[in-house]
Amino acid sequence: MEENKPNFHKKSIKSSHENEPAFNVYLDEVLVAEVRGNNPTKLTVIPMRELNDYEEDKLHEYIETMVSDQEY
Repeated sequence: MEENKPNFHKKSIKSSHENEPAFNVYLDEVLVAEVRGNNPTKLTVIPMRELNDYEEDKLHEYIETMVSDQEY
């Protein structure tokens, strides 16, 4: 049985007090995480709701893609 791929999207929010870029990640219309920073090795990910293992794996893949797309 194949699971549907989660539908993640992001919305930019005000930068953190350290002027790091920040954005919220939504699964459909539900806020699931706040992400701060642009260095993939030093991101701060603040969970907002519990996800199953598959959704959590896909969330991390999505965040990695978003951060790598922002690099110049």
